[in-house]
Amino acid sequence: MEDKFVWEPPSDEEIDTSDNEDKDLTQGKKTQSPWEFSSYTESAAEEHARRSTTSIDEKISRVRELSTSIQIPTNSDDDEDGSDLEPDTQENYKPEEEGGDVNNAAKNVKSVPDSNSFFASSVGTSFHANSFMELNLSRPMLRACEALGYHKPTPIQAACIPLALTGRDICGSAITGSGKTAAFTLPVLERLLFRPKRLNAIRVLVLTPTRELAAQVHSMIEKLAQFTDIRCCLVVGGLSTKMQEVALRSMPDIVVATPGRMIDHLRNSKSVGLEDLAVLILDEADRLLELGFSAEIRELVRVCPKRRQTMLFSATMTEEIDELIKLSLTKPLRLSADPSTKRPATLTEEVIRIRRMREVNQEAVLLSLCSKTFTAKVIIFSGTKQAAHRLKILFGLAGLKAAELHGNLTQVQRLDALELFRRQQVEFLIATDVAARVRIIALCCFIIAFIFSAEYPSTHADTWCIPSGHTRFACDMD
Repeated sequence: MEDKFVWEPPSDEEIDTSDNEDKDLTQGKKTQSPWEFSSYTESAAEEHARRSTTSIDEKISRVRELSTSIQIPTNSDDDEDGSDLEPDTQENYKPEEEGGDVNNAAKNVKSVPDSNSFFASSVGTSFHANSFMELNLSRPMLRACEALGYHKPTPIQAACIPLALTGRDICGSAITGSGKTAAFTLPVLERLLFRPKRLNAIRVLVLTPTRELAAQVHSMIEKLAQFTDIRCCLVVGGLSTKMQEVALRSMPDIVVATPGRMIDHLRNSKSVGLEDLAVLILDEADRLLELGFSAEIRELVRVCPKRRQTMLFSATMTEEIDELIKLSLTKPLRLSADPSTKRPATLTEEVIRIRRMREVNQEAVLLSLCSKTFTAKVIIFSGTKQAAHRLKILFGLAGLKAAELHGNLTQVQRLDALELFRRQQVEFLIATDVAARVRIIALCCFIIAFIFSAEYPSTHADTWCIPSGHTRFACDMD
């Protein structure tokens, strides 16, 4: 039987990303935000000025000045058409076999007997710590945690940090928003404090599936390393290649990259190599494989030295992930906190059904919901880039502040959209699955999946990993 440690908290101990903020408010301290996107490149306004283009927001504002704003139907109008509508009844959505999650999880563990010889035993691993001082971290790390408002480690942090400090390979599984980034960043920074400083070299490589996630990881690392002399570099597509090449030649201690751009620099940039790499981190490994980076990851693993520490984190465990684990890790410890197969007790899920005869009203229903019920901190997932852009225009014409995030935008515009949503300068973020694993999901309260079966397969329903304490809605057609 496979040695696997699974920590499942009671319902009253679900992870809530607002706990740290609440503690700081009560203590009267002002904490830093771990995520910032404005410092990586020019603003979207500067980009439009340089290219002599007009933003969609300016176009929408001109249209609104020339015409009257769109009027949202009132309740009285709804009552007139009430004969054609279904009765106002609410049905609570409950996943099938909700009560048997624990038994199913146990069956799944028993069904993988072939890999127990590959993974090292994790007996005795603790998923609980009262403070970061118990994790044997140095003063610079403790000061950074205090500045960010981190007081008590999450379960994945309490389990991962002590083991990572010993140099062991780790295969971790935890839901989005559970503190995985700090779980691998803190031990890496702690080890780098004792590096040979006379020799500059790239010692840590962090691979992420999307540019936005890479930017967030880079921001988090810089915040946690603010009281040290450790340097970090961001290498992603959409930003200046020459600036990244200059940064890589200066041999930063940590490189956060997407696989494609990193391979591009290794092949074409001089004096850039991974000969002295000590730690390789694969963040959101399942998404890395889903997005077609399998060949790139295998190439990067071959380039890295064999004597290294490798940490892999994934929200789901598939056969492809198991093959990647066997390829890149050596006798790893498997740590699982808050399995993604278990729905958080504080997550509310509801489905709004739209009949086929009423499918032309689906956007009107969404606008009505966002103007009356869900008015702030809302992420709306759309199936296509065109649909996301259309919703952005409709929201703007309706007078709702929204930002769009999809692949048709430049990297500057994508980071600017995340920054606007983080600062709450817009209330709605309309995105495709590009933002599925972005940590900023933890800052929202409501998530609406505005996706239909003909537009997006139902097999992707678990793409969005949502932290507990949120409300997720899905629009569906009968």
